[in-house]
Amino acid sequence: MRVILMLFTGAVLLLSCNTKQQRAKQMKELSLLDEKEASGWKMRLRYLPAKNKDTSEWSLVLRVEHSSGLPQKMLNEPKFSYGIDSLFEVISPADTLAPFMAIRVANGQTNGAEYMLTFDRKALREKGALQLRFRDWLFSQRDLFFPLNLASIHQLDSIYTRI
Repeated sequence: MRVILMLFTGAVLLLSCNTKQQRAKQMKELSLLDEKEASGWKMRLRYLPAKNKDTSEWSLVLRVEHSSGLPQKMLNEPKFSYGIDSLFEVISPADTLAPFMAIRVANGQTNGAEYMLTFDRKALREKGALQLRFRDWLFSQRDLFFPLNLASIHQLDSIYTRI
């Protein structure tokens, strides 16, 4: 009986892990999740859907972690939390937008940092390709560009506001 229960539990865990992997793969295909690696740092950008139909802002979360997974004591320095709003911008064909707000999320992460960025939604009304520019002077000392898929963002917003 215990063997059957263990096999059943293992099958359920395997299916749930596979579902998470499929969801992550689908989000990457829709360009709602993008990942870059630079100088030993892994950076993941996620889009957060709108909370209601008439919101004027949209949010992105950038998670930065060291590929080794080891805790980085240097990340407690103030430079990783202050003045970060000047490091991010959204580039559209018509304009370049700075964030309304860029904050470091206090989540207890010891091997990296997580930033929440809030931008004006008017950039999403533009036709053409959008991209997030991260002037990464904190981790890899280079400019990183994350493409943003407008069709996928609008699709996710319409699904989320109906729920």
